[in-house]
Amino acid sequence: MVMETFICFPGLRALCAQCHVNIGGVQKLFPPPFEEADLDEIYRSERQRSGNRPWLMVNMISTIDGVTEIDGVSGPLGSAGDKDVFGVIRTLPDIILVGSKTATAEGYNPPSTSVSTKARRLTSGAWPVARIAVVSARLDFDLNLPMFTRQAQRPLVLTTINADPDKLERVNQCADLVQCGVDTVDLGEALIQMGDLGATTVLSEGGPTLNGLLLEAELVDEVFISLAPLMGGGIATGIAKAVESPGVQELKLRHILTEDEYLFLRYTRT
Repeated sequence: MVMETFICFPGLRALCAQCHVNIGGVQKLFPPPFEEADLDEIYRSERQRSGNRPWLMVNMISTIDGVTEIDGVSGPLGSAGDKDVFGVIRTLPDIILVGSKTATAEGYNPPSTSVSTKARRLTSGAWPVARIAVVSARLDFDLNLPMFTRQAQRPLVLTTINADPDKLERVNQCADLVQCGVDTVDLGEALIQMGDLGATTVLSEGGPTLNGLLLEAELVDEVFISLAPLMGGGIATGIAKAVESPGVQELKLRHILTEDEYLFLRYTRT
C-alpha cells in the first residue's frame, strides 16, 4: 500500500520550509521570492515563431500517478486555482488545438468573446479571439457540438488530403478545412498552414494521444502542467501518449506556482 509519495524539484524543499504558511490564492514558489502570483504577468512572455511555424504550447492537468481524465473529462481533477490558471493560459494562443475525441468528451464551446478576455489577449500579443482547431483524420465527430454552431467563430478542422469527400463537404458547411498528410494528419505541415493564417502561438489541450504525436514530431516548445494532489481514478496515460518513443528532450523549468496543494509548472525548450 502506498502511504507517501515524493516528487523532487531542485531547491524546492528548502524554499517550502521557509514559506510554510497557509495563504489563499495562487502563490509563486519558484523563482524566488515566494509571493502572491500575478497570473497575467507570470504567464505573459515573449513567444516567437519557431522557425517557419508558430510557437507550440501544451497545457494538461494530471494526477500524481499520471491520470489526465476521469470518466472521459478532466474537470473532476481541477481546483479553483487550476481554473484561474487555465483561463489565463487560454488568453495566450491565437489557435487552440484539440483532438476530436477530447473536444467531443469535453463539449468544446467557441472561445470567449468578452471585452475583458479580448483586452487580456491583446495585452499578451494574441488575436482578440482565439480559434479552435480540431484534429481528425476520419471526421466522425458530431457537427452539433457547440463549437460548430456559431458561424461568426468557425473552427478549423485539420484532416487529411484523402479524407472522405462526403464528410469533407458536410464539415465545410460549419468549419474551415486544413488538409495535410495522407491517412494521418501531418501536424508539422498543419502548424505551418496555421502560421500562414497569421498565427504565431498555438496551444494544444490534448488529449494525450495528440500530445504524443506532437512530441514525436518534436513540435512542442512549451509545457504547462497542473499537478493535482490525487492518485487513481482512471487509467494513467500521462500527458503524452506516443506511438513511437521520441528522443529525450531537455526542458528548462520556468516557474512553480501552488494553490490548495496543487502545483502549476511551466517548462520551455532549452
